[in-house]
Amino acid sequence: MGKKKVSSKGKLIGDVAKIFDIIPDTTRVIGEAVHAVVPLVDKVLEQNYQKKNRLVRLPNMVDMNIREAEHHLQELGFVVSVILAKPHQRYVKRGAGEVVAMVPKSGNVEPGTLVKLYYVSQDVIEASDQTVSLPNLIGLPLEEAQEHLRELGVKPILITTQAQARYANRQTEIVLDMQPKPNVLKSGIPKGSFVKLYYLTEAGLGASQMMNQRVRAKKLDVPTLIKKVPKLLPIKKKTKDKP
Repeated sequence: MGKKKVSSKGKLIGDVAKIFDIIPDTTRVIGEAVHAVVPLVDKVLEQNYQKKNRLVRLPNMVDMNIREAEHHLQELGFVVSVILAKPHQRYVKRGAGEVVAMVPKSGNVEPGTLVKLYYVSQDVIEASDQTVSLPNLIGLPLEEAQEHLRELGVKPILITTQAQARYANRQTEIVLDMQPKPNVLKSGIPKGSFVKLYYLTEAGLGASQMMNQRVRAKKLDVPTLIKKVPKLLPIKKKTKDKP
């Protein structure tokens, strides 16, 4: 007798049954994985909770007397480092022995954290009155930049910039660069210092434009040169050997 043909409907039912046989195993594996992860999650949450409860408040000591601030933080259990600040124009109106900055800033921190207190002395205050913050003058008209520096008590030095192709579209009598460059992370410069201002003259602009044209011409000639390569270096055709 021949084998009975299994209907497509019966085959489908069989496939579905196999899937349901697999589901319990899959569910068990997922359940075991979840149970394994739960303790780790609980541990992390517990550590974060303990850390949060362990943090203490670091008060703001800026504007206080350095000795009083140091003593107060030590009583709270912090390790204190006292540092004399460098002269800066913003310290001109400060009082001697006054805290002008602290690291880290006030907030919740670990117990026993190292706190750096920066303060100013009378010498620093006097020296601060002799320094100025250098502004960014790049892009300003030359006359305006010079006037601004003179008002700050700084001496400008004008230096013409050499012609360069990248200056082809620049304007003349405009500050292209300066030395020293302004840097907000550094202290100000002493009054009477020299600041170099670099600018472009009419002659320099003309030379820069000519240089730029030559550079562009060379770029345009490249495709033409590539086309000429076969003519300059003709490839000899191979001749077939005579029998």
